[in-house]
Amino acid sequence: MKELLSVQFTLTGWSAEKLLNEAGKLGIKLKRVRREKNRSITVRTSAHDYEAFCRLAAEKGFQVGKMKPVGLLRLLRMLKGRIGLWVGAAAGIGMLMFSFCFVWQVNIENAGPYEGEVRSYLEALDIRPGILRSKISLGDLRDQLEWRFPQVKWIRTAWTGTALSITLEQGTPPPETEDAGKAGNVVAAEDGLISRISTFAGTPLVKAGDFVRAGQILIVGEERGRNGENVPVKARGEAVARVWVSSQVRMPITEEASYPTGREFERRIIWTPFFSWSKEETPGYLTSDKEINILSLGGVWVPIQVIRETYKEVTLQKEARNLAEVKKEGKKAAILALNRALISEETVDKWINFGMIEGDNMMVTATAEVLRSIGRFQPY
Repeated sequence: MKELLSVQFTLTGWSAEKLLNEAGKLGIKLKRVRREKNRSITVRTSAHDYEAFCRLAAEKGFQVGKMKPVGLLRLLRMLKGRIGLWVGAAAGIGMLMFSFCFVWQVNIENAGPYEGEVRSYLEALDIRPGILRSKISLGDLRDQLEWRFPQVKWIRTAWTGTALSITLEQGTPPPETEDAGKAGNVVAAEDGLISRISTFAGTPLVKAGDFVRAGQILIVGEERGRNGENVPVKARGEAVARVWVSSQVRMPITEEASYPTGREFERRIIWTPFFSWSKEETPGYLTSDKEINILSLGGVWVPIQVIRETYKEVTLQKEARNLAEVKKEGKKAAILALNRALISEETVDKWINFGMIEGDNMMVTATAEVLRSIGRFQPY
């Protein structure tokens, strides 16, 4: 055991280097030999070799200073007799292991427009930070989410330390199904200009070039029978029309510019899953910029963090933005929203409209003319 425990001592005397060389020849292992300003030499070795070195130094007439424990030996001596420290350490380890039994974060990735719905559904299932991990079955949760969101291609659920991670891969919604075996009409699902219409059953009431309104009958569910009477049938066919899809975004033409006053305040917070503590209160600044630096002491496996918050007092002033930049940003945002709404449809044309509205905002509208099948079966 003594060979594993390290000590440090000081050696004084003339020709101390000869003693060190002699110790090396006898197999006494010396580490971190360093000469000090007062011509003494500081040496680190194991507790076992220290005893052998002291015997050799006494034979050669050298003085060896009192040893000081370092490393593991120092730690053991410090902990000796401190029952409270041992109990505290054991309690801390116990609380840490206990915290691993809970979920402290719920991360939803790549959900896009479905993120809000996914979070609401998880709350309905009572899955939130603080729940026991044993109450969550990853396989069952994945099946429930895939059943709840059929428009999503696939969903992955996994544990990442103390966090529950849910990843979505978005897909294309399935087409609407028709009611089998019932007579009815094919009606327009939305306004549009008919581009082509193909009738498989029933009688068409519109032709290419006609403008139709949502709910208007395109193919009536009737056919002429053998005796000239009208026979009800299940109308079937395809009506492709030019329709117009728009997306709007509201862009502010002014912005709040912040100017620092020079006053700053810094506070530190110790955060754990069970509590957070700071000896400083937040400053009473009316407006401020806040910088946050987080130091994780153990990563996802040990959810303890030291958070440093820096508050910089600022004054706010409303300033006009560059209109060219506003239009550029608005166009990009409106086109992005429009592309999300189109779902890979055939686009005939796109255009952008800019308009001023009340207040300090500009309405940017992106419109696309697309070819879309608008016929939907409607039973009698």
